[in-house]
Amino acid sequence: MNLADLPKDCIATIISHTTPIDAARLTRVCSAFKRATESDAVWENFLPCDYKTTLKTWPTSGSKKDIVMTMANGVFLDQGLQKYVLLRRTRGVCRVLSVEAMNVAGGQDTRFWRWEQSRSSCFGKIAHLLAVCCLEINGTWSCSLPPSSYTAVWRLRIANPQGGRFYFLTWKMPLTFCISIGDGEAVERQLSLSQVPSGGFQEWFEFEVGEITIKGSTSTVKQVDVMYAIRETDCTYWKGGLFVDCLTLRPSDCKENIQPSLCDLDLSKIRGHPGVF
Repeated sequence: MNLADLPKDCIATIISHTTPIDAARLTRVCSAFKRATESDAVWENFLPCDYKTTLKTWPTSGSKKDIVMTMANGVFLDQGLQKYVLLRRTRGVCRVLSVEAMNVAGGQDTRFWRWEQSRSSCFGKIAHLLAVCCLEINGTWSCSLPPSSYTAVWRLRIANPQGGRFYFLTWKMPLTFCISIGDGEAVERQLSLSQVPSGGFQEWFEFEVGEITIKGSTSTVKQVDVMYAIRETDCTYWKGGLFVDCLTLRPSDCKENIQPSLCDLDLSKIRGHPGVF
């Protein structure tokens, strides 16, 4: 007996225990698999249990496959300040928070910060630090996540401190990154901007702060408050040339690239003077 000879509902149940990308591939195996993957029962099993409340501003009356594909492409929430992504390869959930939703000290003062459009940003806008003597970005992020282990990742970019008119702006002290949840321990890690990753100057790179663990049943989704911060409060010198895009919480075993791949032409060159000089 071939696997394709099983009843349609049996095949659908088997496929529902795979992943969205596996289900899409199985449609090309044979006609029996293709018919089974047309069942809503297959695709509904890929959806997190809170998808209806998460997508309350999106229509959820279509086929479950359409909803899965919509979430896999990423859904913008909170007036475009958050992004919710269903991972195709693992069925995990990834959350992304724009820098626009964060508390940026002095962020509205154009002498110190500039908010710029960027085609390589996850949200289309980034924060560009011109020059400050005390840097602090923080906030509390309320979001829903299935219980699992998540890695907190910042997406950053640094202007070359040895080039252009920004040569006098340096980073003598490392940045301190903190991440924690209400019922868990805080994770802290430092990054020395004088030793950025290869290609870090003028290119976006990801900095992993550490892992947070959300406990609970795997069949549920928990509402959590994530506290985050970036600090460098040594006021004895000026620093600048830092670009901040977003903070991402992704499953620790995630291998998928959810960041934009378009080249950022708008920020390819640094121009002008810092606002305070």
